[in-house]
Amino acid sequence: MSALSPSTILDALNTGVMKEQGAALDRIDRILLSQHLGNEAAGSDVAVDYCEGDLTFSGSPKWNRWGANAQNTRFQPASAAGIRPEDLPDLELAWAFGFPGAQRARSQPAVTREAIFIGSQSGRVYALDTKTGCAWWTYEAGAEVRNAPVIQTGPGGLPDAIYFGDFEAVVHAVDARTGKLRWKKSIKDHPDGTITGSIALHENTLFVPMSSTEIVSAYVDDYACCTFRGGVTALDGSDGSTKWRWHSVGKPRKVGMTSAGTDILAPSGAPVWSTPTIDRKRGLLYVGTGENYSSPANDKSDAIVALELASGRERWIMQATPGDAWNAACGREPKPNCPSEDGPDFDFGAPPMLVDVAGGGQILLAGQKSGEIFGIDPDNSGKILWRRRAGMGGFNGGVHWGMASDGATLWVGIADTPGNRFAEGPPRPGIHAFDPETGEPQWSRIEPKTCDEVAYKCMTALSAPLSATPGLVFAGAHNGHLLAYSSQDGAVLWKRETNRSFETVNGVEAKGGSIDGAGVVIAGGMVIVNSGYDKFGEIPGNVLLVYRKKVR
Repeated sequence: MSALSPSTILDALNTGVMKEQGAALDRIDRILLSQHLGNEAAGSDVAVDYCEGDLTFSGSPKWNRWGANAQNTRFQPASAAGIRPEDLPDLELAWAFGFPGAQRARSQPAVTREAIFIGSQSGRVYALDTKTGCAWWTYEAGAEVRNAPVIQTGPGGLPDAIYFGDFEAVVHAVDARTGKLRWKKSIKDHPDGTITGSIALHENTLFVPMSSTEIVSAYVDDYACCTFRGGVTALDGSDGSTKWRWHSVGKPRKVGMTSAGTDILAPSGAPVWSTPTIDRKRGLLYVGTGENYSSPANDKSDAIVALELASGRERWIMQATPGDAWNAACGREPKPNCPSEDGPDFDFGAPPMLVDVAGGGQILLAGQKSGEIFGIDPDNSGKILWRRRAGMGGFNGGVHWGMASDGATLWVGIADTPGNRFAEGPPRPGIHAFDPETGEPQWSRIEPKTCDEVAYKCMTALSAPLSATPGLVFAGAHNGHLLAYSSQDGAVLWKRETNRSFETVNGVEAKGGSIDGAGVVIAGGMVIVNSGYDKFGEIPGNVLLVYRKKVR
């Protein structure tokens, strides 16, 4: 709590992840509690060091969207990456930026030659100069921004607008040069609705993933669980008007009562935690869904679903784990709101990837928290071409947030943190390579614990998504290690410790911690990563780190 300001705690109690607990207190008590627990010094808004002049662009984005491209492959061509294996000895920390009053830095940036666009826990979005870290502009979203911005380009391929979603399920469109608001639109259709994944963009249509915190609300015994419906909302990029909306579950109805005498409502849940994937050739949008929140589970949870880009109509469904209904009530006793199916909570938290394979054609690749990976035929109603176990699986992966592929190799990061009763086989935290056409293993590097304690500082789990460029795969670990692996055999070629304090360009006291949620960005000769993640007992932090080749 010492890292949080009273206003940050009050926001969490009023509208954030603690609002269900805050509802038990009246307004004055919430204010008094936040003042008692918060650190006034942490909330002091250190003056932003603004750049001189105006932001202008000299070319197209260097890393755009969550996955670097609309297919979410997280593979960066050498020309855009500007980092080769032989450059690693000269790669050093250029500057660090501290997020005021934050204990997590889980958003991922979008990058041009001139600016790094990044959201924060406070809801402030920054356009930071790539060379110095000064701010070209800032924008106040009003709620935490947890996802990667997507840049829309205009004439000459130059950035024009930036789109992102906030914790209150509001989509923002701002001017890329000035940070001025163009429009904003709420997609919330449930009190606990939020936007976790990044927005996908195709031909001026925004595809917004819909998730929620109702999974936590169900922890309260007298909460009637559950009514949230996961899905996707398509908006017009020009003005935010709604084009269509698809839900992963039908309208919930009463199906029973809990032991506490509260209604059970189903179907529910099946959120879309990750950014959708664009298939221009087939006119399809691919989304991965999570578990249902109440029983009985339906046929679209823990699934990859293909939707028509133009209408949102379902084309096909590939469900990997039937009968998965789970919520936070399942983690304690008594647990009246725990669904009768009780887990295993095997989401597709990582988006599917559409890749061009060496043998010709395309394949859809997907990784699940179960620890399984899939090769899926996009031309044959989502038929599973191959299915292989890469890790033992768990609540946080298995595959948690994302993989990477160049079409010749599929690189899979595995977390395999302990404590899941549905795990299969031994833990395999680390990085593993597979043939994307056949699923055959190519090589593995299992990362051993760095110390004997059962603590995140010892865990080498790779929960954050991987990022690749020719010869290299970058990863961030639970213990704060930032690594570059050889894409050929998994040898560690470069490693940095981010679980420490950093001097920042904006004067904010900052430290790193667990790297989770957002992955490494490789762009324009830079390696960029956020460090610090406070969920599940991981190591909190509040720093953005920018590494660059030193000039000799």
